[in-house]
Amino acid sequence: MLTHHVNHTLPPSHREIDTTISELPSIQIPSQGSIRQFQLSLNDVTVQLSSLGASINSIVLPDYSSAASTPQSFDDVVLSYESPQEQYQHNNTQFFSAIVGRVANRIKDGKFQLQQQQQDGSSEDITTYNLDRNDGNVNHLHGGYDGFCHRIWEAEMDDQNQVKFTLFSNDGDQGYPGGIKVTAIYSLVANEDDDIGATLKLQMHGCLQEGETKATPIALAQHSYFNLASHSSSERIIKHVLHMPNCDKFTPLDNTSIPTKKVQSVKDVNAMDFCQPRTISDALVHYGDEMVGLTPETAEDNVEQIMNDGSAESIFKVPKEGGAAGSNLDGDKPYGFDHNYVINRHDNDDANSALRLAATLSHPPTRRSMSILTSAPGVQLYTSNYLSGTNPPFDLCKDNSSYSQWQGICLETQTFPDSIYSTPPEATDEFGKGRCFILRPGGDDYLHEVHFAFGRMT
Repeated sequence: MLTHHVNHTLPPSHREIDTTISELPSIQIPSQGSIRQFQLSLNDVTVQLSSLGASINSIVLPDYSSAASTPQSFDDVVLSYESPQEQYQHNNTQFFSAIVGRVANRIKDGKFQLQQQQQDGSSEDITTYNLDRNDGNVNHLHGGYDGFCHRIWEAEMDDQNQVKFTLFSNDGDQGYPGGIKVTAIYSLVANEDDDIGATLKLQMHGCLQEGETKATPIALAQHSYFNLASHSSSERIIKHVLHMPNCDKFTPLDNTSIPTKKVQSVKDVNAMDFCQPRTISDALVHYGDEMVGLTPETAEDNVEQIMNDGSAESIFKVPKEGGAAGSNLDGDKPYGFDHNYVINRHDNDDANSALRLAATLSHPPTRRSMSILTSAPGVQLYTSNYLSGTNPPFDLCKDNSSYSQWQGICLETQTFPDSIYSTPPEATDEFGKGRCFILRPGGDDYLHEVHFAFGRMT
């Protein structure tokens, strides 16, 4: 096992801390090579990564509610497979732990249009590109059947507290034009204002391969499922508190989870409003009432069933006749949040570098907290509605855990879903401000940064 120790120069308010990076044993996949694994440790936080999908396989945190005289207990707060080997064998149909792409989230009807340029700079006709329809045989989702989350990336670690993953995707890969190179760099650093906890930084970068003449869309997202109680907690995420103070707008959806290209205030739909801290239980009750069309009593009973018997394999669905008027929810499907929120930005923000707080998730019983800061324009809130207890099978998951509906929460920082514009949008197009990035010959590289700051609730 290879190990690096990294000393940080910290402000006087911080004690000196050693960060440890270790390479764990690799996993050999016949005819595919090896999946490399790494462990980063700092303070009371331990993170494990793998080169399969540039994944976060585990994050272990202490129980901050313990009295000073009581030994702390620790829990893994990331839902995932028992190991990357099971993740590879099952093809990770729920996108656990990994970075998704070439374009994260959904693309309507599995196709998009893009205008390429000739070598002399003149514009070609707009071309339609067809992609996998791996989302209910209707839309394209997270890069397709063989997206970036299913690939084994190149990997290396260095003496700067970093693990770097690299992937090459050639012209025509999954139907996308243009060959690209993407990197994902993880580092674990001290929290700025606290000796407790640590921040996991992720920098995602994309560029065209040398000599590439075609433009292409790119939008990467980290798709980990979190449960700050524990990945296997029987209470699921019901007792968590979510606060999204910079997200006072969201993008409404049609009945296939494609944005309508409108931007709506959360004040119009109480269930969608996390501008003030709110328990997931309260939010799901209001969502069931306002969006799903359940009676308030039924919506509350569904949540109480989880609170009283979280181990029960109940799947709560939209009524067969469909959701509430205007919700665009089809009947007989599991319900919960799966929506893109707009992150408010200042006019002078540099979209490639300015970090804004997307969300703070906390768990009062353990006093654990996770704040997410990002350079992205949006964040997808997903409450694991489609986990069923059997997909993935429990015997492939950590600790033989059966992950069911509302077991974890994803906060995927991103450009907006289905936002590939063939030509630049009008200045008044509010949805267009969060559009997918286009890599063009001679143009800017793609940059997307996200920080996961773990610590104790204040």
